[in-house]
Amino acid sequence: MPHRWQVVWMMFLSFILCNMDKVNMSVAVIPMSAQYGWTATERGLVSAAFFWGYTATQTPAGWLCTKYGGVRVLLAGVLLWSIGTLIAPPAAQYGILALCATRLFVGLGEGLAPSSVTNVMSRKIPGTERARAVSVVFGGLDVGSAVGLLICGPLIKHFGWQSVFYVFAALGLIWAACWPLIKPADAVDAVEKEQAALQAEANRGKENDRVPYGDFLRSRAVWAIIVAHFAFNWGYYSLLAWLPSYFELALGLDVANSSLLTLIPYLAMTFMTPVVGPTADRLVAKGWDTTAVRKVCQGASFLFPALCMLGLSALTPASPALVTRTQTLLLVGLMSAAFAMSAWSRAGLYCNHQDISPRYASALLGITNTAGALPGVLANMMVGRLLDSSGSWALALFLPTAAVQLFGLVFYGLFASSKRVERWC
Repeated sequence: MPHRWQVVWMMFLSFILCNMDKVNMSVAVIPMSAQYGWTATERGLVSAAFFWGYTATQTPAGWLCTKYGGVRVLLAGVLLWSIGTLIAPPAAQYGILALCATRLFVGLGEGLAPSSVTNVMSRKIPGTERARAVSVVFGGLDVGSAVGLLICGPLIKHFGWQSVFYVFAALGLIWAACWPLIKPADAVDAVEKEQAALQAEANRGKENDRVPYGDFLRSRAVWAIIVAHFAFNWGYYSLLAWLPSYFELALGLDVANSSLLTLIPYLAMTFMTPVVGPTADRLVAKGWDTTAVRKVCQGASFLFPALCMLGLSALTPASPALVTRTQTLLLVGLMSAAFAMSAWSRAGLYCNHQDISPRYASALLGITNTAGALPGVLANMMVGRLLDSSGSWALALFLPTAAVQLFGLVFYGLFASSKRVERWC
């Protein structure tokens, strides 16, 4: 295996851990709510706390990666979120605000991850392998959600909700100890050394140039990625936080069964991911316009999930007592279809930063992921409040998600571009 792909697979593992430490709270919040008497609004507050930290570090992460390199920043991020996860159970004993502080700390660490891996890939992965590398690394998020949901239910059932935080934190600290051992900063193969040396010579003296943030914000192509990132993450983060609660409150399942049912959509997304990158790269290699490939992939990740959300809003029963086995299977099937098609975003907006500016890809991702992190705060708090006030999952979760996804579909389709901007290279 080329050394650059050893680095890719290690970053894939870090992203598995990243989403395991997101999803643990979405399952643990069920027994924690029962123990501490939280309302749906308070559940939303706990879920949103993570994203306050996650939002805060997105743009600084891009600058840090440009200045110090993604290898170091990723290591710092994993250490931060693992420590935040470790201290969550004792903090919960002091009240909901103390717990929210630990989740904010986890968010600060995880906010460093997207820009850092983008920085590493933009420097180490050739364009002909880009969609595959991006799909592998960011696909780790989907695998992490699935693995976390698979593990959380049994851990909570047999060892208590505190166990998911301690086990997941330990795994993160083990990864941090192993990351330097593969020497990720040296991930350039012998056959690429000449090209890398030429590129380094061309960039010498430019590393400390100011990142052109103002120029970025005057670009329609950048705004297309910003809007797409916001729209995609509105559905992704709200469903990540609320699906176990949906299966518990709307379908009447216990924590173990709700965790296992939530796993199925993430498995669908995980199985779709290996198809996405090679397909997109193959189309580009055959001569397809790169912008067209990005728009088709991102459009699929918006349109089909939005249709599934509309179906879920119509089919969700008014009371858990009315749920039949057939309805449960149909609801899980629609959710799985939505998640599977969402995987096409890995060859859409997630490649777009590197397309238009390999040099500033991490800084661009920092900007767009700041917008992409906002739904973690806004959507989660909104779902909790609407659920308390209306009692309707359609009004609280599914219809808003569909509306935002359809808006993203139109905006990205009109303004997105993958044409490289020479002044940003």
